[in-house]
Amino acid sequence: MKFRTTISVIDHTLRNLAIGFVALLFCMNPGYASVTGKVAGQVTDIQSKEPLIGLNVIIQGTALGAASGVDGYYMVINIPPGKYTIRYSMIGYRDYLVKDVEIRSDHTTTINVELSQIVLESQEAITVTAVKPIVEMDRTSTESSVSSDQIAMMPVETLSDILNLQAGVVDGHFRGGRSSEVVYQIDGIPINDMYSGEASLFVENNVIQELKVISGTFNAEYGQAQSGVVDIITKDGEASFSGSISAKSGDYISSNKDIFWNIDKLSPGDYTDVSVFINGPLGSRNSYLLSVQQVRDEGYLYGKNIYLPVDTTAFGDNRFIPMGFNNRKSVFGKVSFTLTSQDKLSLSYSYQNIEQNRDYGIYDHLFRYNPSGQGASHENTGIIIGSWNHIVSPKTFFSIRASNNRKDFNRYVYRDSLDPRYTIDNRLRLRGNFSFYTGGTDMSYFVRSTDMWLFKGDYTSQISKQQQIQFGLEYKYYSLNLHDLKLKKNSQTNFEVRVAPENSADNQRYKRNPIEFAAYFQTKWESQDFILNLGLRFDYFDAHGEIIDDLSRPRTSTRRKSRPSSQWSPRIGIAYPITDTGVMHVSYGHFFQIPQFRYLYSNPSFTVNPEEGRASVLNYPFGNAELKEQRTVAYEIGLQQGLTNTLSLDITAYYKDIRNLLGTELITIATGEEHSGIDYGRYVNRDYGQVKGLTFMLERKMIRGLGISIDYTYQVARGNASDPRSILIDAQSDPPVESEKQLVFLDWDRTHTLNSQFSFGSQGGSVFTLIGKIGSGMPYTPTTDQTRAILENSDRKPLNISWDLFAQKLLKMGSLSIKLSLKVYNITDRLNERDVYGDSGRATYTKELHNPGEVQGINTKKEFFTRPDWFSSPRRIIIGISTEF
Repeated sequence: MKFRTTISVIDHTLRNLAIGFVALLFCMNPGYASVTGKVAGQVTDIQSKEPLIGLNVIIQGTALGAASGVDGYYMVINIPPGKYTIRYSMIGYRDYLVKDVEIRSDHTTTINVELSQIVLESQEAITVTAVKPIVEMDRTSTESSVSSDQIAMMPVETLSDILNLQAGVVDGHFRGGRSSEVVYQIDGIPINDMYSGEASLFVENNVIQELKVISGTFNAEYGQAQSGVVDIITKDGEASFSGSISAKSGDYISSNKDIFWNIDKLSPGDYTDVSVFINGPLGSRNSYLLSVQQVRDEGYLYGKNIYLPVDTTAFGDNRFIPMGFNNRKSVFGKVSFTLTSQDKLSLSYSYQNIEQNRDYGIYDHLFRYNPSGQGASHENTGIIIGSWNHIVSPKTFFSIRASNNRKDFNRYVYRDSLDPRYTIDNRLRLRGNFSFYTGGTDMSYFVRSTDMWLFKGDYTSQISKQQQIQFGLEYKYYSLNLHDLKLKKNSQTNFEVRVAPENSADNQRYKRNPIEFAAYFQTKWESQDFILNLGLRFDYFDAHGEIIDDLSRPRTSTRRKSRPSSQWSPRIGIAYPITDTGVMHVSYGHFFQIPQFRYLYSNPSFTVNPEEGRASVLNYPFGNAELKEQRTVAYEIGLQQGLTNTLSLDITAYYKDIRNLLGTELITIATGEEHSGIDYGRYVNRDYGQVKGLTFMLERKMIRGLGISIDYTYQVARGNASDPRSILIDAQSDPPVESEKQLVFLDWDRTHTLNSQFSFGSQGGSVFTLIGKIGSGMPYTPTTDQTRAILENSDRKPLNISWDLFAQKLLKMGSLSIKLSLKVYNITDRLNERDVYGDSGRATYTKELHNPGEVQGINTKKEFFTRPDWFSSPRRIIIGISTEF
């Protein structure tokens, strides 16, 4: 009780501090803890090989530097990622400049130099270009880093496209985990939407300086993740004004018009992308950056406006209407201030507006003849991040950060929930056998806002030549508001649109304010013999929810406040250099994650409404504010080996044991209670899984205009359920399916994945890149005569293959540079099947086509069973032009 009271006091105090801090900090340099790197090495006399003492090391363009010690060793910490020129200078010696030194976050770049004495006073400095090592000797787990230069050479449109090219990542699932098991960060600040578990937004590719993807074990500084970490490190403004303007246009071009409607008509305006990027100085020591982008994408899923979304049968104009559109507007701004050589402040702001009906499962095939009756989602997300970075000494710094992440998510047909254009609520039921909707509107209306305030402090110190320590504290306060409606319009409402009574199954509203607190300690020991990463993390969470004491009596039972939870998670990683160009690593860790908030607070009034049938009861499961943290124990062993000066091999084997995964249970209402004998669902920790895999990566770094990478992943991901609601889904079957706890292949399990990339040209110049992706089929559950197989996911979907191309031509017109670009996705226009019919294992055929039963509508049976949403996108061509100034 004392501990909980103490945390409550901390909750109140830190909440006020965080709010005030964000308002105060128009601040921050991205130089802090997990998003900065280090350069180190030894300087010696080129002839005597003796160490040079007191030599100055300056990172040009920054206030960072150091002096060499008695053994000639130097180190500079707290360097933001990017490419730099480093100057080495000492009286009596020629200056030595190393250009294009690439600094990566959380890693050490080693540069040893030999200086020669001055013979003539007029001798100029020696300038060399750094060569990036092909093996990262200090890496203790699987991690990949994609720089802004690399992104500019790839056929990708969004950050998710880049992630899916990384080894071990399948459609957003990292190493066999659920897609919500990944933490996303901007400049070290987590940006996950805790209601859904996904990233609140993705910044556009043109503001990314470095994308760090950790798919193996990760350090103690990272929390609320089980499978991976994605850290988006953004660019800083430069010392001189520069910018770019870009415009792209394209469309889907395919011969498969029997599957994809409206695909045979070329319309370059169906996809447009316009962006403006500027950055430059604010005075002599400060800088700014601004990016604005607008994308309009109609997608490749179309409906035909045959019927109007009205109460009676009324015909439309037969035009094609996009049912898979995704339109977004993005703004990213950043200002940085260098107050002194020790203090840096800055403020960044990310905003994204998205209107779509492509994701979240909104596309509904039954609306294909009545597309205007289908709802769409509308998102507005704003993230403000501020920080103060203070250098205590050349070997010690700390940062204090605060952020606010607000996301508004709405889904509806019409903005006004009482809009008279909503149809009678049973209109969608008035459709014939094997036919599409002939009118009506989706009557669901969903409004949600999630606010997260974060306050965080990190302290980093290089306490010796070999050891660096880091510790930090983190506090989060959430404000979650939700209103989920099923609109009513029938004889009981006098055929006017009405909202069901509050606290009923069709009108769920709540506000919750959970809190999180975390602390961690991390140390990194680097020597010639081994590298050690050792950390310990503590997490505390209070859902501030409500729990029913007697679950069999949901209406009459007493209720109590939910209890908080806490856990410790140790993590360790060791790297052993075995040769000058080879290193092995072993890592182990415990990783925890709170279930998404939607499962903690679902159906907050604990309402059972059996009047609408068994499916309605099970579709409104009770939330559980005392859900335990989902837990993963991960093991990994790997080898990096340089084969030549340009070619490297990376092999990693991994295993994950996953417990306390989210699931559901059925509870029967007791005798004497209202609705006695009725079953209802409730979220609990009951699911588990196991993942094992092996990755191979062969990479030739970009030298002399040629870069090649090939990676292969073998993986087996099994668990007792892919969907947390599997128990409820089985119970709704007719007859109900008896659910047994047994390990089956998870829906996203892909046994074999092969990615390849071939790049020709020069970064920033003319480029040609070809990316190939081959993936074995994911599992599905076969059926026979409408009866599901005994074993879930016991068969496989077809193989997926795709090739993407990017070509860029640089044109010089005096001082003006113009780039012409071409991107072609799915070059061969292959029909990759993402979902299939259980009776055939294919998306293109089902035995239902030949079974008895006539179509009761104007469509054909083949049209009804043709599912364009079960295929990945057809061939898409995008052309672009950009100029830099």
